Amino acid sequence: MRIKYLILFMLVVALQLSCGVKKGKENAERAVEKFHSQLNAGQFQQIYSESDEAFRKAVTEEQALQLFDAVHRKLGTVQQAKLTGWHVNATTGGTAVTLGYDVDFSEGKGTEQFVYHVSGDKALLFNYNVNSPLLITK
Repeated sequence: MRIKYLILFMLVVALQLSCGVKKGKENAERAVEKFHSQLNAGQFQQIYSESDEAFRKAVTEEQALQLFDAVHRKLGTVQQAKLTGWHVNATTGGTAVTLGYDVDFSEGKGTEQFVYHVSGDKALLFNYNVNSPLLITK
């Protein structure tokens, strides 16, 4: 009888975790859409101020604003972003969602990787990485 309850308990936990993973990924994807809208609008300060505390500790405001400005100036606006991969790491310390994108900017192509800390319905930018030859050559 205990084995049945243990199996039932494990199934319930697995179901809850899978729902949490899906919700975390969806929240992070919405955060990327917001990031792209803010980047396109030149709202770099807002991106920085709404990011995770760990992001703000790792990167000064000036450094972040320079990066966002360079991306916007050299690559242009985001025209289309296609999700290419994702990973969710749910721990007792929180949930980290990593999303990779192939991006068509108005001036060329690039790739982006985002890491968000997700808590409830809130996804905060923890790390941002962008790659494009245009960042060097333009």
